[in-house]
Amino acid sequence: MTASRDRILPDVPLHERPDIYARRWFLLGVMCLSLVMVVMAVSGLNVAIPSLQQDLDATATDLQWIVDAYAIVFAGLLLSAGAIGDRFGRKRLLMIGLAIFAGGSLLGAIADTANQVIASRAVSGIGAAFVMPATLSLLTAIFPPHERGKAIAVWAGFAGAGGALGPLLVGFLLTGWWIFPSFWWGSAFVVNAVTPLIVIVIVAIYAPRSKDDESTPLDPIGAVLSLVGIGALLFGIIEGPARGWSDDLVVGGFVVGIGLLVGFVVWERHTEHPMLPMPYFRSRPFSTGTVIITLGFMVMFGFFFLITQYFQFVKGYSPLRAGVATLPFAFTMIAVSPRSDHLVQRFGLNRVVAGGFASMAAGFLLLGFVTPATPYLSIAAGFVLLAAGMAVTIAPATGAIMSSVPLNKAGVGSAVNDTTREFGGALGIAVLGSIVASQYRSSFDATGLPAEVAAAADESIGAAVGVGRRLGGDAGADLIEQAGVAFTDAVNVAFFASAAVSVLTGVAVYLAGRRS
Repeated sequence: MTASRDRILPDVPLHERPDIYARRWFLLGVMCLSLVMVVMAVSGLNVAIPSLQQDLDATATDLQWIVDAYAIVFAGLLLSAGAIGDRFGRKRLLMIGLAIFAGGSLLGAIADTANQVIASRAVSGIGAAFVMPATLSLLTAIFPPHERGKAIAVWAGFAGAGGALGPLLVGFLLTGWWIFPSFWWGSAFVVNAVTPLIVIVIVAIYAPRSKDDESTPLDPIGAVLSLVGIGALLFGIIEGPARGWSDDLVVGGFVVGIGLLVGFVVWERHTEHPMLPMPYFRSRPFSTGTVIITLGFMVMFGFFFLITQYFQFVKGYSPLRAGVATLPFAFTMIAVSPRSDHLVQRFGLNRVVAGGFASMAAGFLLLGFVTPATPYLSIAAGFVLLAAGMAVTIAPATGAIMSSVPLNKAGVGSAVNDTTREFGGALGIAVLGSIVASQYRSSFDATGLPAEVAAAADESIGAAVGVGRRLGGDAGADLIEQAGVAFTDAVNVAFFASAAVSVLTGVAVYLAGRRS
């Protein structure tokens, strides 16, 4: 039915078609479900890493690549995927992406070696790169201009909440609850293999076809330059903390990545049919939105990377309890994001975003004083401040980017938005992770410990807890407690640094608004 109406009314904007308008909110829910799946695949797997490591006898390098393979392929392909969706159809791209994502997840569920899991994550990353920009570009076409801001805000809220819901779902699968049994680590992949198949059927029946009517030729040279350039740069950022920033591979990643991205900019400025028209960046809302999203996700991804370790290694929470502990963040994001559009209309983008960064700074300052004994309610209060600030920051910034590009280039606009999220997130984990690793080693007192025990415990909080559990008795308990204090001190420094970034960004955005 939908396909036939697409052929009958090819020149009518989707948001003016009564049949599409009537089910626009249902379609938004489908887009958000697709989005949450690919976001949860990033955060949820972290909870399964310990059991996966034991079953597959995976090395630390294996674990790093199980996480990184998805992120690098995902971020590297986003710009190309957005352009492909504009050219050949966003609905088609979404369905293909969901199928690839499901296939990669199935490969992960049946994998029996670490290398197979790494390969499956790379395949899933390809699918995720197709899915994410297609969801945002489709809803941009489906909603009329007066409702588009609210729809984008809802989408952005679920994008943020997905990071908190991932650990909860995987923690539930691995831990079990009440009458529900616990499952093996592969169950996290099974969910991501089955759910997309259901969504594909719904999309095929109810989603309209949408594409760029101009049939602009593809830009294969730009696609290769962006793919390899972003991938190489992310490799350097992600591997820097583990290998060392002076490592040849890390330095090579930065050199190759920056060089190719400079080449990408030069090529896009001179080619007749650019994948990403550079004049978009002359638009203040577009360029400001990309900076806001990059810095916002930098501090937020770094925060989740650290707080989950604090819950499990310092507080001793189970994977399920650690996931439940992050729910205030998810609920606040979902509740506040839809209201951000109204705030922007009343007070203006710059004031609202500056206020959002102020709320984030307050949350980081509150969490910067946590200790191993801090009650959970105090931590939850910090979650609410962070999520409220994130909601009124990221949603308007996403709307600013999408409103700066023509509707026929919605896929490219969405891809830029998504790429800045992934780049900022990788940067945040690398930078804040490096701060914590350095501070932890300087704070941890290994006096009186055997050399081999001290060397292992000094590596990370996870290693220290593992050594302490093997030691057992008072000696093991003392080691775990001491490591917890050192790690918490290090996290405090990282959260204070995040508060400083939030304050500086908020002030810069506010002053930019005053000047304009």
